[in-house]
Amino acid sequence: TTSTANALTLGSAIKGQLSSSSDVDYYKFTASSAGAVSIALDVPTNSSFSDYFSFTLYDSSNNELGSYSTGQDLTASLGVSTAGTYYVKVAAPSFYHDAGQYSLTASLAAGSAAGFEAESNSTTSTANALTLGSAIKGQLSSSSDVDYYKFTASSAGAVSIALDVPTNS
Repeated sequence: TTSTANALTLGSAIKGQLSSSSDVDYYKFTASSAGAVSIALDVPTNSSFSDYFSFTLYDSSNNELGSYSTGQDLTASLGVSTAGTYYVKVAAPSFYHDAGQYSLTASLAAGSAAGFEAESNSTTSTANALTLGSAIKGQLSSSSDVDYYKFTASSAGAVSIALDVPTNS
């Protein structure tokens, strides 16, 4: 639980292990300011087909800021809007489980959290606002994740949207 979370020092790796498919590990760290939190999960599996591990970032009010499932090493960047305590939950997200040791590292690039998607934005009513002419970074945490964005046009006209994806296939 968050009340028994292990301390995670920003910039330093901590090792853990999920002893069973129902085991859950919690970690906490303190962000000294708003900015971009990078979370790297180095896992003992190398599967692009099955998800053996997941991590979720929560703020001190237990609001989910982002969740990712993977069967291979994964790094995700998430915006945090204020200084404070944040929690990372590591779990087995599905039927698949691996009891091997994982490594978790979090780091903070101080600055604005603007320009990062905020979960939950999985419906039109929870869509993230876009600023016209500005980029926003987002990630699909699983094959079923959907991200919605919204903007307000000041007049009629053509809209151009550029999507830069991390794959070339």
